[in-house]
Amino acid sequence: MRVEEQEKRGEFTAKIVDWYDGAKRELPWRETRDPYAIWVSEMMLQQTQVATATPYWRRWMERFPTVRALAEAPLEDVLKQWQGLGYYARARNLHRAARVIQEKHEGLFPERFEDVLALPGVGRYTAGAICSIALGQDVPIVDANVIRVLCRVWGVRGDPKTSETQKRLWELAEALVPSGRADRFNQGMMELGALVCKPEPRCPVCPVQDLCAAYRSGDPTALPEFAPRPAFTSQTDVSAIVRRSGDGSLLLTQRPPDGLWGGLWEFPRVTLRPDETAAKGAERAACEVAGLRVRAGEQVGAVKHGVTTRKITLLGIGCAPADDVAEPQAVGCAAWKWVAEGDLAAYPLSSPQVRLVAQIATARSQPSLFQTEAG
Repeated sequence: MRVEEQEKRGEFTAKIVDWYDGAKRELPWRETRDPYAIWVSEMMLQQTQVATATPYWRRWMERFPTVRALAEAPLEDVLKQWQGLGYYARARNLHRAARVIQEKHEGLFPERFEDVLALPGVGRYTAGAICSIALGQDVPIVDANVIRVLCRVWGVRGDPKTSETQKRLWELAEALVPSGRADRFNQGMMELGALVCKPEPRCPVCPVQDLCAAYRSGDPTALPEFAPRPAFTSQTDVSAIVRRSGDGSLLLTQRPPDGLWGGLWEFPRVTLRPDETAAKGAERAACEVAGLRVRAGEQVGAVKHGVTTRKITLLGIGCAPADDVAEPQAVGCAAWKWVAEGDLAAYPLSSPQVRLVAQIATARSQPSLFQTEAG
């Protein structure tokens, strides 16, 4: 390595650590070295803003203060605690990993990097964050914030999502980790990317502006060189809001344990086929998901939401069982229940379904909306 390069790396590292010491935000998970608590925070902060994650983290730590408490909790309780954060695979992986720790590590959070990395849902970044911040190990991290800092300061070209560029970024991050100060350096890198080196950077207040290749180029936003995002597609989904005659309870079905919204409860739901009406889609949803024939009535709700690159319009269609004697079956779901409308909040539901529930409550003030064509 050239002397100039070595000097730049030393200066960069020192500036990041000094800046972090004076500029870091007061966050609850920074008040502990408990690897479990830091692990939970890192999982929550994937795909979630700090302001949103903070109250969830506090409630989670009150409800599941230890690995053992999490491991012994029913998955449904875990998903309910996570409700509203989205990307529920994170919650399922926390639960699975807690049980692995309970079984293989006697309930004690592992300290070896390899053991942390082997936990369900833990990748190289999360393992590095836990091991450096909680356990004081000299290991690197590379997340979206760090990618921006590294690409801009060091002029790293190429799409960071490709394996070749990823390899270069990890090698650079590893070379920069200062011995004995990895916790402050890694958090400083993340903090700089979150507060200063944002997609639209605040270069005038950046502590490493004088070292930044992208700043010197005159166009700091040119890096990182991410490939264009894929175009959004649109689809319409339908949920059958099946209300049982007599007690007025609603049919809830539980999604299979894996995949999108795995383990959550919802009203039977399908994606509309081309040229299929919403009413026919609702009848198909009840049949394919819960093995129940229904008569579809009017629309009682509509929710717009997004999943990765899909823009989804979710319609709620009021339905009544075609046969008052027939009971649902777990045909395309993990389980089903008739639930009183007032008890729906006790079940872990995806955000779109929560919004649909609220609209159904409003629709109840207009009884005609739950009358079927035959009723």
